[in-house]
Amino acid sequence: MFRLRFLPLMFLPLAAGGCETLGLSDGPVMVVETISPCPSTAVLSDAVTVTKVKPGTPSGMAANPQNVVLTAEMSRAQLECDYDREANTLSVDISFAVRATRGAGAAGAAEPALDYFVAIVDIDNNVLVKKQFQSRPALGNRQTGVFQENVESFAIPLMEGKRPYDYEILTGFQLTPDELAYNRIPKPVPLRRP
Repeated sequence: MFRLRFLPLMFLPLAAGGCETLGLSDGPVMVVETISPCPSTAVLSDAVTVTKVKPGTPSGMAANPQNVVLTAEMSRAQLECDYDREANTLSVDISFAVRATRGAGAAGAAEPALDYFVAIVDIDNNVLVKKQFQSRPALGNRQTGVFQENVESFAIPLMEGKRPYDYEILTGFQLTPDELAYNRIPKPVPLRRP
């Protein structure tokens, strides 16, 4: 009795296989792997933050919190790409968030402008295009705010035989020599307390 109940199940694979031999199935399915039409993206490590100080602050005094008007940090960019394979052209919409915080020296100071850049580098890290932009955070009465920056229709010159994945988009704040030197000062890392 036990064998008879499972006897029809033994013939199920044969019946299913018969459909294919009779031409009743759709046939093999082709799987196409698509590659993203967008280049990779990163924020340049030395330019991910900027510290704006009061005008006239001597070099080396940016570490004094009383001189800091504003600090800002940039997130990694999100990309939307329009790749024309036939013409081998690429247009990219770039957006990223910036978190800005007023410092102790902000009292009575105007909101400083934040200069940032978008650069295109090839596989050998040669800068092919670099454009600078400017924004001014509108914090209003808030101490801290997050705002979105957008760069639309940024054209990337694709060399013959190259594809979007052969390039990288770098973003960061356009820093003065003093701001860059301040960013390179090792900062203490707060210890976690148990």
